[in-house]
Amino acid sequence: GGGAAAAGMVRLERKTTPPQRLEGGGFTVVDIMSGIPAERLDPFLMWHELPRAFYKPGEMPGAPLHPHRGFNECPYAKEMVGKDGPSDLDVFLARDHENNRHQMKPGDFEFGQVGKGLQHEGLIDPRWTGYLHFFQLWINLPRKHKMSPPKIINCSSAKLPTVVLSQSPLVSVKVLLGEGVFGATSPVVSEHVPAQYLDFELGPGGQVLHIPPAEMQTRLAYVYRGKPMVAGARCQRGEFLLLTQGDQLEISAGQEDAGLLFIAGRRIGEPVVQHGPFVMNTREEIRQAMLDYQNG
Repeated sequence: GGGAAAAGMVRLERKTTPPQRLEGGGFTVVDIMSGIPAERLDPFLMWHELPRAFYKPGEMPGAPLHPHRGFNECPYAKEMVGKDGPSDLDVFLARDHENNRHQMKPGDFEFGQVGKGLQHEGLIDPRWTGYLHFFQLWINLPRKHKMSPPKIINCSSAKLPTVVLSQSPLVSVKVLLGEGVFGATSPVVSEHVPAQYLDFELGPGGQVLHIPPAEMQTRLAYVYRGKPMVAGARCQRGEFLLLTQGDQLEISAGQEDAGLLFIAGRRIGEPVVQHGPFVMNTREEIRQAMLDYQNG
């Protein structure tokens, strides 16, 4: 009956408005999961948004060469469009310490298994000017895979499935990570930590019912557009949602366009020690990571 169905709904456990801070480069970053206990976020370590903003030429330098160890890094170029419309300059020029190069274009998603160590940069042409909206997610790696060889998967937007669930009102989901999501599977696989990463977009009046895999006990969401109802609660742009376990997640747009990112993952359940870009299990491993980096 209705009671049993209601018991199976994903509910909102906690809602926060994460802080924005000015980074050294002069751009704003939203630390989406700020203030939530780490064990409630496992396997997710960090989730940042560069909110949609207009940049003049040279204002958005990108990220200079920097090191990592011990997790998966998953940037998502939600939007990047030149002031006068799409152009050849709408691209992050990415390079790692072994001089492997690739480009990250609008809508692209990258899954970098950092493993034992990776240095990389993502730069933007100083002539570029326009609108940028960008997300960065860090997913932890289990202890036994922290020192695996690094591996980066770049996935162009065209290869990521976007499932249109309804035409009028328009409801779609882009599957960055996940398998069998409304019949679609991302070509990118999080091999050591089962996870979903979904981008839901809903037109006014749009609704969707999502069934996250039961093994992915941690469920989180971030509203980047509109004022949707999520898990029975009215939400708004810039809010982070800590969701409960349950069978079905209900999302409805209300009277305006809505957009939200949803992530779910299987817990790792190991201690987390983080120092800047290094995420390990013990302080000693962090010291070793710093030494290894200093010694090239």
